Amino acid sequence: MPTTNFAISGNTYAVSIDGCPEFGTGRDEILSNLNTDIVFNQPWYSKGYVSLDFLSPKEFDYLKAGLTASVKEILTEVLGIDSEGFALEKYHHFVKTNEDHFKVVSRTRDLFSADFNFPIEDMLPKFEKLLGFSLTDVDPKFNEKLHIIVRINRPKSNDYNPPHKDIYEEVDKNNYIPPFVNLWIPIAGVTENSSLPMVPESHLINESEIVRTFDGGVVEGNKYRVRMIKEWGGSHTLERAVVKDGQVLFFSSHLIHGLAINEEEDLTRVALEFRLFKA
Repeated sequence: MPTTNFAISGNTYAVSIDGCPEFGTGRDEILSNLNTDIVFNQPWYSKGYVSLDFLSPKEFDYLKAGLTASVKEILTEVLGIDSEGFALEKYHHFVKTNEDHFKVVSRTRDLFSADFNFPIEDMLPKFEKLLGFSLTDVDPKFNEKLHIIVRINRPKSNDYNPPHKDIYEEVDKNNYIPPFVNLWIPIAGVTENSSLPMVPESHLINESEIVRTFDGGVVEGNKYRVRMIKEWGGSHTLERAVVKDGQVLFFSSHLIHGLAINEEEDLTRVALEFRLFKA
């Protein structure tokens, strides 16, 4: 069975790529530039990502409590289970099979601002202040409101995407680079063993040095819409982002990230993930 190796913060992982589409390289070009990457003028652009404070402890607790209630409600609706005493970190104690987990995430990966007690509209001014320009959650090309994903990553599971860039699907299908910034907000169980792995400066690597699929990747038997990246500039190494409660991780839509293997023994990792466009 074909496998490929990656290193994350000093640990090596062999993952199955059996059934993956063919790998190839892109054209001789760097896709991130002043016209295609809305974070080009940010002080952290050269690295490609940054963690910044945006919620007070009280605001964070309010957001977490609301999200806990939302997920608990989904468990009751979708699985019909008794969720008394539910906590996001202990999600895997309540949802014990992959089949049940997929039922839950089919709901949690397609939510909108109105589904939260702390809607994105309330957070927008905070993000705009941090970035220095106006933002919207409406895609300017398709005039569609973007959904919010609640990423639920059980311990020692395959609940992760392969390494990828979020722009590739539109680039491959429509030769279009959507002008958004990625936001990732830790909610529960985010530690040095479970945080989102990034590849610093990978948005500056020439596409001819990136080995990837041009259709959805397959990792450990799971098929994904995102294109899987196997190698970049001869490297297979990622590092876990350091992002704390009350912070937001901003990163370029051109940055390689993913393979968020949760190495915690008994903590489910939960994070909010979404994209915002320059208004």
